[in-house]
Amino acid sequence: MNAAPTHTNAATAREAARQQALVALLFAPQAAVGAPTALGVQQSGGRWRDGLAAYRGNGREHARVALRAQFPTVLAMLGEEAFDAVAARHWLARPPRRGDLAWMGEDFADTLAAQEELHPWPWLADSARLDWALWDLQRQPQPALEPADLQRLAALPPDTLRLRLAPGALLLTSDWPIVTLWEQHRAPVPDAQACSDALQQGGQTAWVWRAGWQAHAVALPHTTARWMQALQTLPTLEHALQAVEDAFDLAAWLQQAVQQGWIDAVDALPHSPG
Repeated sequence: MNAAPTHTNAATAREAARQQALVALLFAPQAAVGAPTALGVQQSGGRWRDGLAAYRGNGREHARVALRAQFPTVLAMLGEEAFDAVAARHWLARPPRRGDLAWMGEDFADTLAAQEELHPWPWLADSARLDWALWDLQRQPQPALEPADLQRLAALPPDTLRLRLAPGALLLTSDWPIVTLWEQHRAPVPDAQACSDALQQGGQTAWVWRAGWQAHAVALPHTTARWMQALQTLPTLEHALQAVEDAFDLAAWLQQAVQQGWIDAVDALPHSPG
């Protein structure tokens, strides 16, 4: 009765070992003379090296295409040639940890930050983080706000409520005007003077969310950013209200948040966390 599960486990282990051996070969600094036993192939010499080179080239090309799609702002900033060079370095320095190339750019911002020749453009890494946040929203579910949530918000005291923001939506704080730069580089031909002027504005906090099938980003005022950070980190709506000035217009924010799809749910807590 136990023979089948044991056989299945052994086959799974062999397949995992094969995949690990293939990844190790693809990212090794030098090509191996022959295929490791774990791969289960019987090739060596020129035929093996040619096959491995084809695998490597195919992987780099797929990675380049994926990264171009995931980081349009950085692509527009660097230009195709420089971007592709960094993409190739990323492919070698940070091998994919998942089989799906949709995750290829997960730590591309770290690769950009590590390139010494790009240090004169320190906003590149944060621009990449914004690009990735917008890309990642495609995997997130839609917010599930219902009329009952709004009824709870109107009927119950704020110390018994928790307001949950939309899945995948996030705040991204930067020392650079990343939202303005993102907007400028969406144009077919970015205005170089406008981009230069934008860099004199100082930092921005980006709010990134999804409305329908479209991902959006907007730069938030300081108080609004602090409010939304409080909603994400503090235990109740009452605590979040205490974190902002009395001048904060909750009613106006709620109207915008409901219209834009920023709220996922309003939870009634069983008791106040105190």
